[in-house]
Amino acid sequence: MDVNFEYYKIFYYVAKYHNFTKAAQTLNNSQPNITRAMNCLEQQLNTTLFIRTNRGV
Repeated sequence: MDVNFEYYKIFYYVAKYHNFTKAAQTLNNSQPNITRAMNCLEQQLNTTLFIRTNRGV
């Protein structure tokens, strides 16, 4: 399994803030990149990491 460890850093900040946008701001990145990274991590681990709602995760 080839997992990018940067994904785990992104996962940490999304979980900390319960929000993709706030995590992106903290990491000086864009929200679509954060979402894409989490989708890739979920696919690689073959599991759902976050329950997404319109109010956050």
